[in-house]
Amino acid sequence: MSEFLLLGTRQAGTTQTSPRLAARDVVALTTWHQQLRRWGLLRAFALPPESATGLRACLIVRTSGEPAASRLAQEWERRSGYQVAVLRLCDAGRAGDWQ
Repeated sequence: MSEFLLLGTRQAGTTQTSPRLAARDVVALTTWHQQLRRWGLLRAFALPPESATGLRACLIVRTSGEPAASRLAQEWERRSGYQVAVLRLCDAGRAGDWQ
């Protein structure tokens, strides 16, 4: 199993949805996040303070490899409207990994 960082961003100026659609999306994302936790895939998450950077959320997931992490990223994009980048996390104790 490997750990990956999923970075969810939204372009500046993205249009807002109606409160009804936003509520539906929140429920769908909450259910999806609960499933990730139940399956042991969601290791941690971070929500930055409001800023103009466009970063909305970060997830650390544990998967069988990059293809599985990419599928999770695609599903998160589909459900949230975020653009999601996938970065493999490296063990900081391994000297040769950081170059």
